[in-house]
Amino acid sequence: MKTKMPQYQYINMDSGWCETYDEYGRWVYRKDLFPDGLASLTSAMAENGHKLGLYILPGIRKDAADDDKVLIKGTNRRLGDLCQEKKDGNGFTGTTYQADDYNDPMVLQYYESQAELFAEWGISFVKIDGCGPGGGGEWQPGGSPDTRRDLELMHKAFSKHNIWMELSWYLDVAYAKDWAATGNGVRIFIDIESYSKKTMTSAHRVFKRISYAAEWANCGYLGAEHGLYIDMDVVTVGMTVDGECIDGLANDDVRLSYITFWALTSSVFCLGADPRKIPDTYLHWYNHPDMLVVHQCGIMAHPVGSGDAWKNRRQVWWKKLPDGRVAVGLFNTSVFPKFLGRHYDVTFDLKDVGLHKAKIKDVWAGMNLGSHKGPFTTNLRPGQCQLLILSPE
Repeated sequence: MKTKMPQYQYINMDSGWCETYDEYGRWVYRKDLFPDGLASLTSAMAENGHKLGLYILPGIRKDAADDDKVLIKGTNRRLGDLCQEKKDGNGFTGTTYQADDYNDPMVLQYYESQAELFAEWGISFVKIDGCGPGGGGEWQPGGSPDTRRDLELMHKAFSKHNIWMELSWYLDVAYAKDWAATGNGVRIFIDIESYSKKTMTSAHRVFKRISYAAEWANCGYLGAEHGLYIDMDVVTVGMTVDGECIDGLANDDVRLSYITFWALTSSVFCLGADPRKIPDTYLHWYNHPDMLVVHQCGIMAHPVGSGDAWKNRRQVWWKKLPDGRVAVGLFNTSVFPKFLGRHYDVTFDLKDVGLHKAKIKDVWAGMNLGSHKGPFTTNLRPGQCQLLILSPE
């Protein structure tokens, strides 16, 4: 896989890796799936330049806390003593408990023992789901309890071992400062999967994320300087099963827009497909050197004008790259649940992105468009984008 995706680092497992707990109430791997353990797996992955990530929930595992025999590692203290009030610990009801008193040092000790175990296995990434304030659905957000105290202690524990913390899902931008203090990536909306039996997502579900990204663009806590990046969920472009592309996207215009917007916002970029089966055309896009420069700079793009993709179908997003060049993305967001809409001219003025005159390169077309100043206009099909790199003159 390193040959096909040389710049991609982590391989992350979702919730099915664990079904129970150990004698200290910690998350442990399924021996039926990993008979040789996770340490041997991470060792083999490291030889290929990859790191392993796992999925967990905030809070104290309910099943372990309800087991009178479980003690916190290194103590005679029952794990269940920490959560006598039995308050739900995350957005998935009945899976974990909140601690009764977060000033009790045993709560941190519990999380530190979990982090130590993960470090012994060589784990480098944890996705922590069901966090709040946030969660819930698109029309009824805020379904998760406030997990910030747990995340604070988990961050103290996991950061000692340089383990990336990904916080999920649909977290409230009003608490961006807290997410920056406790995590590295933050999911900003619901799952991108359509939960169809035939396809993974849809053009409409992809383009919805533009409006939610706009809510985060000016929060002041994103980017490499803060160590926090938005996460718009997995990129499913080119997902192929049994020789059939099942990504659910209308066409390659939409697929390019999907990758482009994730790159412009420096979103956590996680593939939702087996790279060994992705067609070569899409592998080329995933590995495009200019796209990776735009993404890997770690800078969040901002919209020119309204970032509401439904009220403003002519979206323009931009950011200044570390070398002084400017990346600009133009998008026609005339995309609906059941069909694509109409063509639009999309325009920006160079002064909108801090420039007077610049040489312009069309990244995906691989064309130099010459020197420009003032307005720049392109005609885009519904769902189409244009990714430009501007070199100041």
